[in-house]
Amino acid sequence: MTGHPLVSCVVPVFNGAPFLVDAVASIEAQTWRPIEIIIVDDGSTDGTPDVIGAMGTRVRALRQENAGPAAARNAGLRMARGEFVAFLDSDDEWLPHKLGMQIARFEARPELQVCLSQAQHWWVSGLEHEAAALDDAFNGSGQTGGISVTLMRRTVFDRVGLLDEALRHLDWTEWLLRAGDAGAVIEILPDVLARRRIHDNNMSRHRAGEEPDERLRVARSRLARLRRPSS
Repeated sequence: MTGHPLVSCVVPVFNGAPFLVDAVASIEAQTWRPIEIIIVDDGSTDGTPDVIGAMGTRVRALRQENAGPAAARNAGLRMARGEFVAFLDSDDEWLPHKLGMQIARFEARPELQVCLSQAQHWWVSGLEHEAAALDDAFNGSGQTGGISVTLMRRTVFDRVGLLDEALRHLDWTEWLLRAGDAGAVIEILPDVLARRRIHDNNMSRHRAGEEPDERLRVARSRLARLRRPSS
């Protein structure tokens, strides 16, 4: 790796007006440069288009008909010009040193293709009872997982393919499994580099009934993939 490679930061959003400004601010606060910010509005019906419009040339923006988070992420990926790509959900935030710490790992390990970190969960005002009810191992501590903790070489998508747009919950999980099965080099850092906001409109609340079916589909797809004879 030579110089300071461009990192494309892709933010998919659907009806995310209340938190989008904070998410973008956390990207702009990164110690790493250069970056580009790509926002894909997945057919929002709230004030999200106005929020994006007010950002002007600070971001590159695309609006599409509602097609789900995976489709929005793929659309942003197609727009990305960077050597590296990172996804940030519109209700999450990065800590300022997130990209810098992960780029350092790619510099230390030229073979590395996907870098993950830990995320901290925090609850908005009014949901303190949920936080209090959960074990300390989850409440506020670092947890591996979620697409907002990632940084990837752009070229890994050429090898693994895009996210599965038929999945609404487990598109990232399915892609990561596919990447591992394809032999991609993946590293998980112990550091908390992102914050995941828990609020009333998390998709996991409103469409939780779909997740078991998706888990079954992902498991069956992976089993079929692993059973295929290698060429």
